[in-house]
Amino acid sequence: MKSNTYTWRKQQLNQQIYNLHWTLGNTWENTWSCIQEEKLRKTIQMKYKNLNIKLAKLEQQQTTTPREKQSFYHIIISNINITFTNNEISLLEKGLKYNLHTKKINCLTNLALEAETAVTQLPNHDSEFYRRQIGECIQTLHHQITSYPKQNTQLETRTM
Repeated sequence: MKSNTYTWRKQQLNQQIYNLHWTLGNTWENTWSCIQEEKLRKTIQMKYKNLNIKLAKLEQQQTTTPREKQSFYHIIISNINITFTNNEISLLEKGLKYNLHTKKINCLTNLALEAETAVTQLPNHDSEFYRRQIGECIQTLHHQITSYPKQNTQLETRTM
């Protein structure tokens, strides 16, 4: 008999909890958006406050300007009577890294591999023709590179 009253009482409590849950759920449904908006507003306000403090500190640290502008020697010294345009001078001032005429040590190998990759994408009846044409062009380039030994490779240019 005690187990029946215990089970009945437990069911009553569970029913009350369930009803309370639904009531609170319906109540919170209407006010939850207001709570979230307020929480979001406070979070954003704190974030912007911290960012403004950081910005103010940076502005205070960087207000000092150098008294004298540092001057450097010109990189380009021209011993010829040719005048360069501003674009040409700005390219020359960038240095050897931007030299368009230096050749990498293995440029022909890379060219051959890239060409072979492209040729393999072609239909079989066209690929042999293009492979032969590319091979002749690469042989011509190889002959030109080896016949002009004074052209510096990128490695040789770095050591200079």
